[in-house]
Amino acid sequence: MQLTKSYIKNYNEFNDNFQLILPLNLENLIPEDDSVRLLSHVLEGLNYKKLYKAYSSVGRKPAVEPKIMFKIISYAYSQNIYSSRKIEKACKRDINFRWLL
Repeated sequence: MQLTKSYIKNYNEFNDNFQLILPLNLENLIPEDDSVRLLSHVLEGLNYKKLYKAYSSVGRKPAVEPKIMFKIISYAYSQNIYSSRKIEKACKRDINFRWLL
């Protein structure tokens, strides 16, 4: 009887189906004097009646509230981001855009 050597190391199996759970509070990650906080505070004081009137109640519900979408577009323009695809990418990756959402 012949013994075979195993050359396989005992690694932990990697499984990318699980998300790492982190205590993520965006409020703590964005400084109080950041431009996104200032812009959001200023835009909270606006009257959005005309903006909400422009949205039709017929059809599907918008994915993002119109006021939040206005904040996102305003912040994007202040950061020299004008392309809708780049704004979408920023909403997925940039922490300041995530805070607005």
